[in-house]
Amino acid sequence: MLLELYGQNFGCFRDEFRLSMLATDIDPGSGRGIVEASVDDDNEPLRLLRAVAIYGANASGKSTVLRAANALRHLIVTTRGLRSDAPLQPYEPFALGKTRDPVRLGVKALIDRQVYDYEVRFDRRQFLSERLIWLKADEARILLDRQGLQATGEWMQNERFELLAKDFRQNALLLTLADRLAPTLAKSIARGLRRILRGFDHQPEFPWFMSGGSTAKRAREDSKFGGWLLSRLKSADIGVENLRTDEAKVLVKVETDEAEGDEEAEESDSPVESGEHTTYHLTLVHRGAEGSFPIPYHRESGGTRRLVDLAPVLYDLARGPESSALFIDEIHESLHPTLLQGMIQHFNCEIPMEEVRGQLIFVTHETALLDAEAKNALLRRDQVYFTEKDGSGAARLYSVAEFRERNNLNLRRRYLQGRYGALPSLGDFKE
Repeated sequence: MLLELYGQNFGCFRDEFRLSMLATDIDPGSGRGIVEASVDDDNEPLRLLRAVAIYGANASGKSTVLRAANALRHLIVTTRGLRSDAPLQPYEPFALGKTRDPVRLGVKALIDRQVYDYEVRFDRRQFLSERLIWLKADEARILLDRQGLQATGEWMQNERFELLAKDFRQNALLLTLADRLAPTLAKSIARGLRRILRGFDHQPEFPWFMSGGSTAKRAREDSKFGGWLLSRLKSADIGVENLRTDEAKVLVKVETDEAEGDEEAEESDSPVESGEHTTYHLTLVHRGAEGSFPIPYHRESGGTRRLVDLAPVLYDLARGPESSALFIDEIHESLHPTLLQGMIQHFNCEIPMEEVRGQLIFVTHETALLDAEAKNALLRRDQVYFTEKDGSGAARLYSVAEFRERNNLNLRRRYLQGRYGALPSLGDFKE
């Protein structure tokens, strides 16, 4: 589970930003929007937020928060396969200043009932520092503290890791190398961080005629998911009464080296050769006055395709085998406000606490999610974040909970009245 995402000098954030998933005491006694997570050696479970929504004007930094999570995940996934002279692509410092300081990104996470704080600092060529701290109930234990090419910490007591730390690339992460070469020591920390920093990519995997392929494959192989998907499509009132999945064999060019699990593709000089690949196709059956009719997937509405694309990741937040977090940009895209409200209501308020397996962090402009008194709104005040830029172009990230208001005020009305900032200051559009 995600506890906190933080960083500095990344994108439009010149100064430090922090997105906390720890529930505050702003609504005492309320379990709305909460999931409890147990920690070893601690009698009290952590009270974490199920979801966080980020609002703000265009170009104010909302998507940058999500890109920070993606950048950290990208570094953990890909740097072990980089050439020694390859640049670190996620290096994206604050652009509206004369200096180009290092980027700092970090995450606090609960993995296998243990709390870890992992942070990196890097520029275009190298990692300047890397630190992993095990946050126990009564102490903080430094497992890894790397400055440049020098490493210290408890992991140095392990012979295999000590050998590894004597000679490694400046653009490689020791955590990632340890995950591969000293897995007993690194345990599942790197893998856990990858799950917690997942981003949603709604771009289709195949050309337009094969869109919906990943969802079709999931529905074909997992009957429970297929049933759940059909029930959600029926509930969305889009005229769907059934679904059908088909598979086909196509000839594609593939690299001879096998990819590993959910790892992203690494740069490779591996030869490419042709091979047979199985693709999957989803067809939705619609009801009409004269019977039922299958509709080609590419003729479905944008909202229907959006629902289908979101289905696997939303399903895993409540029913997945492992805890995770999911970052989604513009979650409202192509969805009716009432449908989006229903989706958020179900995940944030209706699923029993013990069944929640993940957290949802999303960017949206849909203020209908805020349209109620704070004590009754779909989202708690600590679940609503805003981004806003100052006169120098630097963004800041802050929560409604910081305002310490009464809980009988309408969040949407106060936001649109400008009480929280994070609104565009429009000029004159006249010719």
